[in-house]
Amino acid sequence: MKRLFSVAPLQIAQALIGFGAIAAFTRLMSPEEFGRYALALSASMLAHTLAFTWAEAAAYRFFAAAKAEGRLKPHFATLLALCVALALGAVALTAVLLFAVGAQRELVALTLFAAGAAVFRFLTRIVRETERAALEVRRYAAAESVYLAIGFAAGIGFLTVFDLGPAAPFAGLMLAGAIMLALDAPRLFARTKGGEVSIDRAYHYAAYGAPLALALAIDLGVQTLARFILAHGAGPASLGAYAAAFGLARPLDIIFLWAGAALMPALMAAYDEKGAQAARAEARRVFALVAAMAIPVSVGLALVAPDLASMLVGAGLSAEAAKALPWLVFAALLSGFNLYYWSEAFQLRRRTGLRAAVMLIPGAAQIALTLWLAPRYGAVGAAMAGCGAAAVGAVALARAGRGLKALPLPIGALVRIAAASAIMASAVLALPPIHGAAGLGLDSAIGAITYFAAAIALDVGGVRARATALSQALLVRLRARLHFLFTDQTDVRAR
Repeated sequence: MKRLFSVAPLQIAQALIGFGAIAAFTRLMSPEEFGRYALALSASMLAHTLAFTWAEAAAYRFFAAAKAEGRLKPHFATLLALCVALALGAVALTAVLLFAVGAQRELVALTLFAAGAAVFRFLTRIVRETERAALEVRRYAAAESVYLAIGFAAGIGFLTVFDLGPAAPFAGLMLAGAIMLALDAPRLFARTKGGEVSIDRAYHYAAYGAPLALALAIDLGVQTLARFILAHGAGPASLGAYAAAFGLARPLDIIFLWAGAALMPALMAAYDEKGAQAARAEARRVFALVAAMAIPVSVGLALVAPDLASMLVGAGLSAEAAKALPWLVFAALLSGFNLYYWSEAFQLRRRTGLRAAVMLIPGAAQIALTLWLAPRYGAVGAAMAGCGAAAVGAVALARAGRGLKALPLPIGALVRIAAASAIMASAVLALPPIHGAAGLGLDSAIGAITYFAAAIALDVGGVRARATALSQALLVRLRARLHFLFTDQTDVRAR
C-alpha cells in the first residue's frame, strides 16, 4: 500500500495532463492536424519500442540479479554503452531516412522532434526503470511527474507561440527529456564508474529484452496500421476522433501502469525468492486489487462518455469520439490485463519470445476487423475492432501462459467486483440527466460513493477486514496522541 500511495501523485499527474492534452490539442489544432499528430505519435511509439524498449526492460529485470551478485557497476556500464550506441544509431538512421525521401518541411520538423523526444526519453527511462526495480517508488514517481509537466507545458508553448502544429507536443517532450537527462546523468555516470562493459552481458540483455520489445512492437504496429487504415477509409477527422477517444480512455492505462510500478515488482520478487506458490498467492492479490480499481472505472467512463467528450474534446470531434469511447474503454481494460497480468507468466519464465508469437493472433484479428468495420462505421468501427482483438488476446495469452506458469483467475473476487459495479451503474443511471461539468461531477461523485458502499457490503477484496484494521490502527494513534497532549510532559519524559 505504501508503494501504491507513493505512485499516486504520478497517476494523478498523468490523468490531469492526459485530459488536458486532449482538451488543448483538439482545440488548438484542426481535426486534420490532430489526426496527423495521432499518426506521428503512434509511429514514434512503435519506433521507440523497436529500438529502445529491450534495453529498458533489461535495466529493470536484471537489476536485482546484478545487485545480488555485487556486479552493479558492470551492469550500469554495459547499459550506458548500449544507450550511447542506440541513441547515436537512431539519430543517424533518422537523418538518412529524411535525406533519402526528401520530405516536406512540416514532415521533417515532425520527424526530427519526434526522434529527439524518443532518444531523450530512452536515456532517462534507463534511470527510471532502475528506480522501479530498486523499489525507489517515490523518486520514480516524482521524476516522471516532472517530465510530464514540463513536456505538456512546453508543448502548449511551442504550439501557441511558435505555431509548430503537430510537431509542438514532440518539441515539448524533447525539451523535457533534455532537462531530465541533465538531472539524471551525474547519478548514472557515478554508478558506472569503475565498471567494465561486457559484450556477453549485453547479448544476455538483448536475448531477454528483444523478444519482449518485439511483442510490444507487434501490438503497437497493429495499432499504428489500424490508424492508417482508419485514416484511409474514413479520413483524418475520424482518426482524430478515434485518437481523442483513445486518450479519454487513458485512466485505464494509468491504473495498470500504477499497478505495474507498485505491485508487479513484488510479484517478481516473490517468484525469484520464494517460488511458484508464493508468486501465485501474490498474483491472486494483485489481480483482485487491480480489478477492483479498473472495472468500476471502465463502467464509469462508459456511462459518462457523452458528457466527458463534449467537455474535453473539440467541437469537430466530440460527437464521434463519444460513440467510440465505450468500446475503447473496455478494449483498454482487457489490454491492461493482457499486458500487466497474463503476460507476467512469460516474463517470470523468461519466455518472452513465445509471448511475441502469441501476440500475432490478436494483431491479425484487429487488422481484419478494422478493414471490415472502419470504412463503414469510422472511429466507432475501429474502436469495436480494438475491443474484439483485445478479447481474443486475453484468451490466447491466458491459455498459452498456463503451460508456463498458471496465474490464477479469482472468480469469486470478479463476481463481487462486477456486482458492485452494476450497483454503481444503476445508481448513476437513476440520476436525472444533467449535462456539462455539473452533471459529470454529480455522476462521478454518486458513482464513487455507491461503489465504495457496495464494495464494503460485498466485502470486495476483503475490504471490511482491511478497513477495520486501518480504523483500529488510527484509533490507537489518536488515543496515544491525546494521551500525550493531556499528560504532564515531565511525567511523559520520565516514563
